[in-house]
Amino acid sequence: MKKIYACIGLAVLSWNLSAQQQFQGVNFGDMPKPVPSVSSFSTYTDTPASPATGIPAISIPLLSLPGDGGSALSLALSYNPLNASGEEPGSEAGTGWSVFKGGVISRQINGTIDEAFQNPSHPNYEKNKFNDEYYYNLPGLSGKFKIERDVAGNTFTLVDLTPLNHVKIEYTRQDNNATLIVDSFTITDDQGTRYYFSDYSSNAVYDGYYESIGAWGLEYKSAFYLTSIKNAGNVEVARFMYKHDTKYDGSMLMYKSSRLESIRTSSGSIAIAYDYDQALEKTMNDPYSIKSISLSNLYAKVAEYAFEYSYPEMSYSEGTEKRRRLEKVKKMSGTAVLEETSFVYYPQASTEPSQNTYCAAGSPYSPSNVLKRIIYPTKGVTEYLYEKSDIFKDKNNAAYLESISDDFRDACVQYTEALPDTGFDTNASVSYTFSVSGDPGRKKAFWLNFSVDEYYQQPGPVDPKTGFPTLPPPIKENQRISYTLKRGSETIASSQKGEYTRFYYYPGQYTLTINVPYVGGNGSFRLTELMLRPGPYRNADVSGNRYRIQSVKTYNDPAGSSPEKTVSYSYDSFTLANSSSGYLSMGKDIVYKNVKVTEGTGNGHTRYFYRAPQDYPVTDPYVKDGQSGTFWPYYNLTRAGLPERREIFNEAGQLLNRESSEYTFSTANDTDYAEEGFNYSKTAWISASRTTSETYPSGDASAVLTGITENTFRTDNYKPSYSKSTAADGTVTESFYRYAADKNMTALLSANMTGIQVAAETRKNGKTTGQSETRFDNASLKYPSSVVSVNPNDSSVKTAVTYDVYDDRGNIVQYTTDIDPLSGKG
Repeated sequence: MKKIYACIGLAVLSWNLSAQQQFQGVNFGDMPKPVPSVSSFSTYTDTPASPATGIPAISIPLLSLPGDGGSALSLALSYNPLNASGEEPGSEAGTGWSVFKGGVISRQINGTIDEAFQNPSHPNYEKNKFNDEYYYNLPGLSGKFKIERDVAGNTFTLVDLTPLNHVKIEYTRQDNNATLIVDSFTITDDQGTRYYFSDYSSNAVYDGYYESIGAWGLEYKSAFYLTSIKNAGNVEVARFMYKHDTKYDGSMLMYKSSRLESIRTSSGSIAIAYDYDQALEKTMNDPYSIKSISLSNLYAKVAEYAFEYSYPEMSYSEGTEKRRRLEKVKKMSGTAVLEETSFVYYPQASTEPSQNTYCAAGSPYSPSNVLKRIIYPTKGVTEYLYEKSDIFKDKNNAAYLESISDDFRDACVQYTEALPDTGFDTNASVSYTFSVSGDPGRKKAFWLNFSVDEYYQQPGPVDPKTGFPTLPPPIKENQRISYTLKRGSETIASSQKGEYTRFYYYPGQYTLTINVPYVGGNGSFRLTELMLRPGPYRNADVSGNRYRIQSVKTYNDPAGSSPEKTVSYSYDSFTLANSSSGYLSMGKDIVYKNVKVTEGTGNGHTRYFYRAPQDYPVTDPYVKDGQSGTFWPYYNLTRAGLPERREIFNEAGQLLNRESSEYTFSTANDTDYAEEGFNYSKTAWISASRTTSETYPSGDASAVLTGITENTFRTDNYKPSYSKSTAADGTVTESFYRYAADKNMTALLSANMTGIQVAAETRKNGKTTGQSETRFDNASLKYPSSVVSVNPNDSSVKTAVTYDVYDDRGNIVQYTTDIDPLSGKG
């Protein structure tokens, strides 16, 4: 059994439940993204900022907390315009904004909650497929995974959907044979650093479907929060503290929240303060907002930022309501404002512009309530201008033009033309002719607006009481005037009535005969024809309400009218004239295969080429568990655009540099996973790459300088094992890399330190020019003990540096460089 779920993002949710108390208002627990301020992080993984996605990179660094071993924990304020849509709530930092702080594993509910079937004795219990997706955000790393269920064996497999991160993901579970209920996660990167997610938030479901399976009001873990970071030496380098709140609606649990209050390292702490607004409960807002973020060393507070919001009414297709908007971020010293960064948003549009506006490339678009300007403390301004997104569609194809000829379907290709009204009087004539223009051999749509203004009726008999004629009886439906439409001798319609009747038939001369079953009358009819605009047409189709960055402008001050710098983006195909290069994958992700970036005037431009999922053979139909679907190979690598080529031109259009990449793909996990509905893929990785760089000095094509770089990557950690560079003069440089697995360094392997390079060798034209090795002689510490190098001339070994003393937190206290192999002294 699978629930077909529809998320209503803005309308007040009121579930009609047969046996349970109604939940009035927005319940995030019933939504695909159940935690308003962390579930939106998934957007940064699925649709990262890139020219290929049309999403600008917008981020403001706030604070950085030093850690042990040279590490640091940074907090940044980021904006993604996709998170400002009507389906997204106002987060703790304002609509569209996210504060990356600490770490979290959020989840997206796809259909039914994975662990919904917890009672095997319920008559509707089933061992359901698991569909939910989990997104992790760590300091400096983000990715996603799923948990696949083998229904027959009731076993569970974790599928890493971003394998190139090369992390180890583990979980603890409850003792429950009915389903899998996760209690905590641990993620270990390939440097041996472990991230513990032992805290969590909870939500409850009140969708009526869950009542039918005995799970109405079920509490489930909606996000897992980072509580501790330990380095490879098992030393805790950071701890994260949370504030917990539980909210009820009467007797019904709404949620249990976990809000990060502080991050602590041996160097100091970061504290986060929140405001709570009861009135925002059960609305499309997080009722908690970040009030301030402060940094302290071991002795005192050293920096603080305060957040300022407004709550304007924002209108969406589902309704109008208040949403939190970030207005300012202020750097404070006590109550004094040291610096201020403010934000300007596009105004609420009263209506959506017509599609006709978007028939040309680069049609400007002002998305309601989306960030437009950032005004920095220096009074410098960055302005973001947008345009409507489009995808490729061959509108000049005869088959496409034929497919839309039956109705008004494409305002960029078609228009309607109405002829003047033709009046008729049945006393004068009941037969009229008109012509439909066009090719007599091809059908087209046209409309007839037929209306009767007056019926000729004699008044009724005189009423003896009043002495006036009575009203005639009403004309029955079967007595009303209709018409018959013929083309030559062929009858197209008979006894036709009504206004604006659409016909789809061949052009030519038509005869309209008025049928008078009872009494005559007069009226009019009008012919409206479907016409084609002059071609050729732009091969593009506007994609819903999506939009993309058109240009980014910078000004010296808010009042400036001329930008100091403009970076413009064009998404047209480089090979097909007047065509979009956008392609829609799985019905949701747009990848632009060609993007032209121009920086100001006189600086030329750069052309970027990307590979999209459609560039690889899609299998359709693809049968999985008896269900027909579609298989998209290498989707995790191509969904956001895989760089293929970059070309740099000068202002005169001369090519200065071209860099092209070729890839070899391999499958990382042979398990099919569902990405969206019945679309499937298998996680893949790049096992080899080849990049060719061509440089044209001064734009002279005959003087090209070519260099080639080839890389081979390992199957066990996806890191490079071999690289080869061929310079323009023919010089070949090779590098060989070794890791813990190559030297059977069991202590490092047990700590998952599989990504640390422990040895390297360089060769030039086949001759060794350098060798080095990082040693870990003290296995219990898991820290480097020394670095040695080998003299290529006589193979003598020299210790370049020794790490003599570490403190109890893994920081280097003493080291010695350039050790003489005979004396042992530096």
